[in-house]
Amino acid sequence: MSDHADASSLPEPAPADTARLDQLAAHWRELPEVLQQDVTQAAEQLRDAPSEDAAARLFTALRAAGLDAGSPDASER
Repeated sequence: MSDHADASSLPEPAPADTARLDQLAAHWRELPEVLQQDVTQAAEQLRDAPSEDAAARLFTALRAAGLDAGSPDASER
């Protein structure tokens, strides 16, 4: 059995959630292949060998790809 929660235990996404996911997917498809590869490779490295350095490399790749929204405001918490 998987360590992941099954789909039935997940909350239903709100329309704004799915709209944001659509925006992210469109942005991803428009990225140059080299940026997609950088993000994918950094994510795989973090998955395979978790470390602070691997996490930093993933955040750097996400920022370079324009996928870093920054920290939420205190009002959003």
